[in-house]
Amino acid sequence: MKADVGAAIRRHRELLGLSQADLAEAIGRSIQSLGEIERGRSAPTFETLEAISRVLGTPVRDFFPGHPEVREDDGPAGAGRVLSLLLPLSPQERAWVERVLVALLRDRPGKGGG
Repeated sequence: MKADVGAAIRRHRELLGLSQADLAEAIGRSIQSLGEIERGRSAPTFETLEAISRVLGTPVRDFFPGHPEVREDDGPAGAGRVLSLLLPLSPQERAWVERVLVALLRDRPGKGGG
């Protein structure tokens, strides 16, 4: 379970484009401590999970395996569903999805692109 929680924290952090140093500083922990958590070598305290949750804007429950996907109605226009689809992707895959979305939004009819 420690490895799953750590991996989920890392995915959420990377999705926001934060470095380990950024998150560690924001939660008042060392980079080494955060790295140990993300690698599943140590378990975060509940206080640390709450701090990470606040900084990442993610409910604590989303860090635990087996948690149901984010509901479609979380956030504006189902943004929670989109986020749940992006979380398992690598940073490179998310960058590709972003490029596709930017192109789609730029080229949609009535929005100056077509």
